[in-house]
Parts: sequence; structure tokens; C-alpha cells
Amino acid sequence: MKILMNMGKKKNLIELSLTDFVDYVSKAGSSKLTKVRQLKERDIVYNPAHDFYKALREGITDIHKTNGKKADLTRIIDNLKDKKKLENYKLALDGYRKFWGRKNINYFDPPFKHWVIGDLDVRINPELGLEFNGEFYVIKLYFKSDKLSKDRTAQILTLMESELRNVDGVEEEVKMAILDVKNSKLYIKDDKDLPLIILLAGEAKGLQEIWKSL
Repeated sequence: MKILMNMGKKKNLIELSLTDFVDYVSKAGSSKLTKVRQLKERDIVYNPAHDFYKALREGITDIHKTNGKKADLTRIIDNLKDKKKLENYKLALDGYRKFWGRKNINYFDPPFKHWVIGDLDVRINPELGLEFNGEFYVIKLYFKSDKLSKDRTAQILTLMESELRNVDGVEEEVKMAILDVKNSKLYIKDDKDLPLIILLAGEAKGLQEIWKSL
């Protein structure tokens, strides 16, 4: 199954990851202001050194892309020296092995799209496209130790369904999902209803107003 990526976007926008945006949405009151200030003040240019789970995310993806086996996951941490990363990566790999289990998994390229609303550009970028047990899943990986809340899960899945469903190559049977890696829990959007999209659009406008006022 071939999935094509949609790379269309505008220039001169406030560019955030899906995680950044949902982190903002989950805040309340003055915490929203603090979050926007943090986002605005951090480095504008992406720095791999600040991406704690980069090697793990790319390692898992590469193993599936090359038709690797579950045992190959160990090689991701073979040369890892950072003690904090090693501890967290081990926990995540234990969870991912449990999720993998005895599944016969096939990989396909996941869709990618920019959600542009006003002057805000949110990258909707799931890491995996996996087929197993006769079903197709587009999967966003969640590595944090904190369990995914119901609200955060619904917000992420709503944006994935809203933006990725119409990307070329995403067929009707494909399911949008989030994998809570450390807890081996796959959350799936079983319907195509989008009741939260109005709320998320309002949050996007609010973020822009705060950003421009700082």
C-alpha cells in the first residue's frame, strides 16, 4: 500500500509540531501564556540535540522500513552512552516489544501534512504506517512516561483524522492511531467524527493572538 506525502505549506507562519500545539491546548489560564512564551523564545531552527527521542523514533521506523525483526530493536541502544536516554529508551523499547508481540507487521509510508489556520502551521507527522492483522494504521508515537489523557488523545486523533484522511493514498480502511509506547497501548479513532475541530480551531486562533502580543 503506497501513501503519498502532502508537503504543501505557506511561508512566514508560526511553525509548531503537533505535540507543541496539543501541549498548549492542554494548558489552562496563565499557563497558556507561559507555554506560548516558551515556544516563542526557544531556538527557531530545529536542533537534533534537543530532540530527546530522535534516535529511538528513527530507529523504530528504520527497522520497520527494512523489514527488520523485533530482536533488532536492541541495536538502537547498542552505542548509547547518555544514562538518562538509556533508561528511558529501555523502558520505551520494552513497551514497544510488548506492542509488537507476535504480530506480522508490514510497513508503509505514513502521510504528512501541514494544518494551516491563519498564521499558524502545525505539522501533522505520524511516524509509522503499519499493517497487521489485516488492518492498516497510521500511528503517532508517544514516548513520555505520563499516561496519555483522554482529552489529549482525542485532540491528536481529531487533527490526524481531519488533516490526513484526504491525503492522496490514504484509503478508507486506514485507521488513525496513537501508540503510548511505554505502556504498550494503541489508541484508535474508530469513527470519522470531528466534534473537537471547532474547539481546536479556536485554540489555534488564541495561540496566535498571544504569540503576536508577546
